[in-house]
This record gives sequence, structure tokens and C-alpha cells, in this order.
Amino acid sequence: MDVAVIGATGFVGRYVVARLTDAGYVVRAVSRRGTRLPGWGNAVVPLAANVETANGLGAALTGVDGVVHLVAIPRESGGRRFEAVNVGGVRHVVDAAHAAGVRRLVHVSILGVADDPKLRYLHSKWRGEQIVRRSGLDWVVLRPSLLFGEGDGFFNLVRVTLKWWSPGIIAIPGDGRTRFQPLSVEDLAIAVERSLVEPDRAGSVLELGGPEHVTYRQIVDRVMSATGMRRLKLGLPIPLLSALTAVTDRLLPAFPVSHDQISSLQRPNYTDLDAYERAFGRRPRPLDLSYLGRGA
Repeated sequence: MDVAVIGATGFVGRYVVARLTDAGYVVRAVSRRGTRLPGWGNAVVPLAANVETANGLGAALTGVDGVVHLVAIPRESGGRRFEAVNVGGVRHVVDAAHAAGVRRLVHVSILGVADDPKLRYLHSKWRGEQIVRRSGLDWVVLRPSLLFGEGDGFFNLVRVTLKWWSPGIIAIPGDGRTRFQPLSVEDLAIAVERSLVEPDRAGSVLELGGPEHVTYRQIVDRVMSATGMRRLKLGLPIPLLSALTAVTDRLLPAFPVSHDQISSLQRPNYTDLDAYERAFGRRPRPLDLSYLGRGA
């Protein structure tokens, strides 16, 4: 089976490519620059394509048996916008799949998607899902909770916030009791492969999480434990953080969290504790952040 992985050089993409090649697939590793990463063997063919413009997508998908779409941005920066990437990019991928005669599409979304324009990132992901679900393809949508693993975004962001933005105290949005269900990126890669090859999964939206629910406060505690950093936790009212990030979005783009992300953090990000095992017949890995200590 030949598979195109769109977003192959990103955090999730690297694990998906590794899983597919280990299982014997030929992978077209599609990214904006067509980069070949160290460790990729002859079964990986790097190709350049841009989901925002659709340039290169047609050639990248011609002749493949399935497509994995991973490209998304969690915040707007550097001229990249939710509308162009998280919505328009999905539309371009679906159109290219139709033109190439590809039927199977696995689309990775996120838990907590919302039909609420005030939650701009989550709304853009919801709109992207709707394009997939109305595509007429044999689609599968995967909605994972927070993903952990070497090179992840969320947990490394907490580490960076502790190290550079929290002199003795770290701010906790609200009461810090919002619940999450972290999933190993390696378990997500398994879910992607299974969703590609098992025909009866077509038309499924699968919400996926790890084996435990953890609050934001508990996540901060675990990152501190993994890195050896210690900070006092200070709960700040959401309206105050929203006002602060409304300013930093304009004046301090490097600030670790955006106004939109503060709003999104308050939305529950968990599902049933046995959801992954029910879907794929195996228990997901427990939360392990030891890799953060190696990069501290």
C-alpha cells in the first residue's frame, strides 16, 4: 500500500511515517519543502506540496492508495491563518484526493472542536472536519486529546513557560481544573495505520485519549517533576488572562500562549477512559514526560 502523509515532517508526521514504514508501507512524505529527515529509508519519498495554495498536491496524491492529513496550526503567526491552513488546506486536500481517484482519507483533528466562532482555532478545526465528512470519500476522523512524546508542542510549551516566563511563579488559568486525557503520539500513529487499512472504519469519528484524566494543575506538576523545576502555582481569573493575552498578541508575539488559546484551554479535552482500547483493542501508554528532563 502506498500512502501519502501530508505534514510528514511535523511532530505527529514523523511518528506516523515511522509507523507506516516499519509496517511495510511505501510513504510519500509530503511537506512544504519536501524535506528528507534523517533515518528515512528508501521506502520514504519526500515530496513538496502546499495545502494553502494546493501547489504540488495533485502530483503528490496521484497513484496512492490512501492519504493521511495532519497539517494544522494551533495559533496564527508568521502570516499563516486558520482560514487558509485549517479550513482551506483541508478543502484542497479533499479536492486533490478526488482528482487523483483516492478513496481513503484519514484526517487528524482534535478533541474539543466547537461550532463556535469565538473559539477560533477549535472552530477552524470543526469546519475542517465538516469538509472531510461531506467529501464523499471513505474518511476517518481521529480526535486525540493532548499528545505527548519527543518533540511535542503542548508539554514542551509548559516546560518553556516554566523556564523562561515564570520567575518563581507560574500562572494557572482559572482554577486549573480543566481536564485533559494525554495520548502518546505513538498510539496515535497506530490508530492512523489501523484507520487506513480497516475498511469498516470508514465514516467514523473516533475520540481518543490515554488511560487517565489529568487537570491542568496536575500537568504543570508533572512537567515540574520531569524537569526538576519548582514554581509556585498562582490561579489567575480567566478575564484577567484574556485581557493580558489580548495585549501580548499585538505587542509580544513570542508570548507562549495566545488570547484564543486561553479561551480554548477552558473547554473539556477528554473522553471515556477506555475509548482507545474499545476502538483498537489495546491499552494506550500511560503519560510519561521523562523526555522533558533530557531537554531541560
